[in-house]
Amino acid sequence: MAKNKVQKKEFVSLWTEGQKCIIKDAGHKSRAFVPLQIDSGNDIEVVQVDGGLIPDLSDGELISDNLIYTIKDKNKGLNITWIIELKGTKNENEARHAVEQIIKSIQYMQDQISYPQASKYVTNRDFVFAAVAGAPDKTLPVLNNNDIKILCKKLMAMSKKRKDVKDMFMLFCYIRPNERCKNAELQGNKAPYSIWCYNKQDGFIPYPSMLLKILEGSSK
Repeated sequence: MAKNKVQKKEFVSLWTEGQKCIIKDAGHKSRAFVPLQIDSGNDIEVVQVDGGLIPDLSDGELISDNLIYTIKDKNKGLNITWIIELKGTKNENEARHAVEQIIKSIQYMQDQISYPQASKYVTNRDFVFAAVAGAPDKTLPVLNNNDIKILCKKLMAMSKKRKDVKDMFMLFCYIRPNERCKNAELQGNKAPYSIWCYNKQDGFIPYPSMLLKILEGSSK
């Protein structure tokens, strides 16, 4: 297994094919996490958004925790951004607020005057996805489509290959760590899907192939 490359910025870490990484939010003491394994032929950046890419927010203002940015994809040649909010909660209002945080993050990243270094992460991308991640000991609530409609419309508008997206709700998913999980898999009969995963054995989410499986429109 290759070692993690040297960070080029304190809020950006670089990962390459075959590596496993776990995205956490120690700063806000959330127990939510996202375990990833990078697919062959891929290099990515894992970027801290809140307090990193987008610094100097007003007191009490919250935006997304992280994003995953494909630098190189030798297999499909796709440019993908995946925006993630870590929200280990059972509370529906808090889960709904996570969606609002993602929308606000997108607005900041599209502000090329105030945050010129951020615009590349949401510009000229083949697909832009978003997810809310839970904690393994909590039940992340399912939101109705009205709660995520504005977000999914934004994700669709930013995705250059939107014609390949059968349903805009495929661009949003839930990440549900579960200690019983032995293999990362999709769950659900229709979008938005859930990704069942864990940080052991083969429970790591293969990136970006898991997102491409979502676009196929099946959890099987």
